[in-house]
Amino acid sequence: MAHLQQISVYPIKSTAGIQLSSSWVDPIGLPYDRRFVICDQNGQFITARTQPKLCLVQANLTPDGLMLTAPDMPLLAVRYSQCLDEYQHVTVWGDTILGQRSHESVDHWFSQFLGQPCHLLFFGEQSNRQVKNTTNPVAFADGYPLLLISQASLDDLNSRLKQPISMRQFRPNIVVQDCEPFAEDTWRHIRIGEVEFELTKPCTRCVFTTVDPDTGEKHSQLEPLATLKSYRQIAKGDVLFGQNLIPLNQGQIRFGDQVTVLDRQFTPEFVNVKAISLSNANKKSNVNKKQSTNKQTADTAGQAPSVEQASLVCQHIYDETHDVKTFVFKAKSGNLPENFQHYQAGQHLPFKLTIDGKTVNAIYTLSSSPTRNQSLTITVKRVPNGKVSNFLHDHFNVGDEILAKAPNGKFHLGNINQQRILLLSAGSGITPMLSMLKALTDQCDNREVIFFHSARSEKDLIALDEITALAKQHGNCKLHFTLTQSALPQWQDFQGHLSASMLAVIPDIGSLDAMVCGPQGFRDSAKDLLMAAGLPESQFHFESFGTRPTDKKPATESLLAQVNIRFESWDKAVLGNTKESVLDQGEAAGLIMPYSCRGGMCGSCKVKLDSGEVRQLATDGLMPGEQEQGYILACSCVPKTDIVISKAPRK
Repeated sequence: MAHLQQISVYPIKSTAGIQLSSSWVDPIGLPYDRRFVICDQNGQFITARTQPKLCLVQANLTPDGLMLTAPDMPLLAVRYSQCLDEYQHVTVWGDTILGQRSHESVDHWFSQFLGQPCHLLFFGEQSNRQVKNTTNPVAFADGYPLLLISQASLDDLNSRLKQPISMRQFRPNIVVQDCEPFAEDTWRHIRIGEVEFELTKPCTRCVFTTVDPDTGEKHSQLEPLATLKSYRQIAKGDVLFGQNLIPLNQGQIRFGDQVTVLDRQFTPEFVNVKAISLSNANKKSNVNKKQSTNKQTADTAGQAPSVEQASLVCQHIYDETHDVKTFVFKAKSGNLPENFQHYQAGQHLPFKLTIDGKTVNAIYTLSSSPTRNQSLTITVKRVPNGKVSNFLHDHFNVGDEILAKAPNGKFHLGNINQQRILLLSAGSGITPMLSMLKALTDQCDNREVIFFHSARSEKDLIALDEITALAKQHGNCKLHFTLTQSALPQWQDFQGHLSASMLAVIPDIGSLDAMVCGPQGFRDSAKDLLMAAGLPESQFHFESFGTRPTDKKPATESLLAQVNIRFESWDKAVLGNTKESVLDQGEAAGLIMPYSCRGGMCGSCKVKLDSGEVRQLATDGLMPGEQEQGYILACSCVPKTDIVISKAPRK
């Protein structure tokens, strides 16, 4: 029979804990637990994920408040009576909460210790927080009032580590003993002392677990997270250790209380992966972040060999919003081929499917990540009159198949070198950003990430819960959203189209790489705004969907004219016209020409214009300098005169 071994509270979020022999339990957890939080001048809470030295701040409970100590700092008394009548907003994982201001001497102490202006806020009488998808109140804890871990689970982890660690690195409120390792995974409803608890969700672990509570430094090999990932990671990438609790009533708990299991549940299903060599990845990242960010980290045992194309079967379909669905695919033959696993976060998936008895080509950016290589996912927005998107939404079912080529594309994390990353998107342009955020989080990449997304309304926010969870797990990711059409009165973030004032919340824009995806109008506006704010053009990377002419079309060109088209590399000459694309006219002549997206984005149809003139409808798929060298996109250019084209060299 399990028993209560330890009770801990953490008076200030991210600082050291205090052990208690007994405690009252109220609706928002344990008294004194995370009732204070530190925030920066923008009202964003500060966490030890980004300021590891916070865990060196030690609080002791006093009759009228707290007594704080920290290395090289004087003693500080924080008295409840000195809290100001003034409240200010603080954002904790997307929740905006009113926090009561502390005396200016307290703010000065923390500002001096952390080396940045900040404020200490108290969860006072006017403070209230209701976390999305739960009915219970929470103070400044991440998302749930309490965390439980068994001592046996830690012992099991320590048996796998070269250097054992203490329970303090996981910061639980309740530690139980006298049970099997991970027995808590099977508990749904328990009683401890006078209180019943519901175990609502396994705790997703982040880089904070790698911080040594005695030194405030992260482990050089990111342990114990690296080892936990080898046997406690689920398919969507979360690493689980411990269980979040919600108290169902008020009452007292004491050291030694018996833990009675009232109901049980199934354990999570963990993927079989090897321990990830995060230390090597981090060493490489210091030399070349471009390579390490996209390094395949999951187990490659049992991979199928690389193939040119593969049949993929739809395994799941999820509704993201009223007009967006996510489709999960696995290989029909078993394991995904090697080149379908080792793609780069941000790339797209070209595929064919049958609609009304005809083969149709499509291309969608992957919302999955190469760090989670058991499946491939695409997230598809229904487009008015969109043949493929409407077919997928209305007629494509679990068990249906597509014939896909290996993921490819030039828009991915491998193109960036800065230590800060802006993921800026609009509408369904969020899909590559999802892939990138998953990869950065799974690889414990510590670079600062600013995730900024524009949507029409709250109901159009794609994968909001998943993004919030990823940002929390990453630990150094700031989220911003703007709604362009409508917002409820309680909406706390931006409203309107992307503007300079919105980007002003991002300091030192010139020191980041901007990854931008959305409609071309959004992309153009984002580029102008970012460059005006100091972003070098070389640090602007984009993907767009939809095309528009890059040159104005003279009225005289609307007249159909005949031209001669010489496909030099194919040894074919045809009588063409000035209305259809070079690709369409080549295919009509029976030629097999490379292509993928047919929208001017991917570059697969690139050819060399040896002579003549064309009207270019899109150039996004060309690399810098290629247009000047005479390269064109066959899918997105129309002859203006007689032309000769040849194949572009393939790398």
